[in-house]
Amino acid sequence: MKNTLTILIALFAFTCVNAEGIQFFEGTWKEALELANKEDKLIFVDAYTTWCGPCKKMARDIFPMKEAGDFYNANFINMKMDMEKGEGRTIRTKYNVSAFPTFLFVNGSGELQYTTKGAKPIDRFIKMGEEALKRFDNSGQFADKYEEGDRDPELLRKYAAALAKAGKPEASKVANEYIRTKPDFSSADNLNFLYDATVYADSRIFSLFVKNKAAIAAQKGEEAVDDKIQTACENTVKKAIEYKEPALLAEAKEKMQANAPDKFANFDIESDMTFAEAMEDSKTFLKAADKYIKENGKNNALVLHKMAIRVATNGSADSKMKAQALKWAAKAAENGGELKYLYSHAELLYMNGKHQQALPLAEQVKSTAEEEKNRNLYKGADLLIRKIKDAI
Repeated sequence: MKNTLTILIALFAFTCVNAEGIQFFEGTWKEALELANKEDKLIFVDAYTTWCGPCKKMARDIFPMKEAGDFYNANFINMKMDMEKGEGRTIRTKYNVSAFPTFLFVNGSGELQYTTKGAKPIDRFIKMGEEALKRFDNSGQFADKYEEGDRDPELLRKYAAALAKAGKPEASKVANEYIRTKPDFSSADNLNFLYDATVYADSRIFSLFVKNKAAIAAQKGEEAVDDKIQTACENTVKKAIEYKEPALLAEAKEKMQANAPDKFANFDIESDMTFAEAMEDSKTFLKAADKYIKENGKNNALVLHKMAIRVATNGSADSKMKAQALKWAAKAAENGGELKYLYSHAELLYMNGKHQQALPLAEQVKSTAEEEKNRNLYKGADLLIRKIKDAI
């Protein structure tokens, strides 16, 4: 059985890297559980039936997408199971599957970690997997031995990876302990460790990840490696905000430019805006926002609307930011021709104290929204009208 599982693991890894879309494990449920334990992963189960229309739509339109494959192949052992045949009937009973498709996320012990139902577009399908990962915390199985003083390298490797996946702050400490054992980073297990344990760009783990990224990409795929680099850099920006440390922001940008140059331009601007917002630095924010708009379309209504809404929902935005956001909203309403743009214009007029100008726009939005049966905009405009009248 051990040799059989080793062969299946090798074939599974090979197909994941060499094909787009989700690659589904072809072994038995028992073998999938063993593989999940070995790789410290969840099993993703597409619980389907042959007569289910939405199931067919997922199989035809979503599972073959590169974006789906990059994410699910890197993070899960994937299985498709017909709930009316073979082991599928057992799974259906065990996990109480009553609608199709149902998506199950099960750990190596067979315990259900997360489940949801129904066909989903690609963005929600990825978010579903991200939510499952957040709920998967198997660090507890290593914690007792570690607290008792066990520093076996294998324990440290698995414990650090589990902590990192669960987003726990102790991950860096344990990962560095493992690194000090001088492991062989040419092995598949240690390459997986570097992938799992890389959380921040300002870390020794990140440097090792970058040093070995070609080998990691051979296992995980280029897109997964690029995404990991971007996530680590974004996390360092968050740390820069937490500690109010511009040097960390600069380091995140430097690491991003060096290791993911194709994605650097947007990252550079976005990180400047995010840091400036947190520091309540309107001058830097507006400078970065102006750069963003010029690079993404200065007359593009959607771009202008996005920036206006960003300010409108920022509770600490000052008068300069609100005044500029009003200009963006007005231009978006002029160029876009959509009711949501007009609503945002009215809202920004209100936020800037221009109540007499805001009121007729808000009333126009409410009337049109009622005609178009747009319940959300109708309710929003109605509330805005009441706020404006209270302020007049």
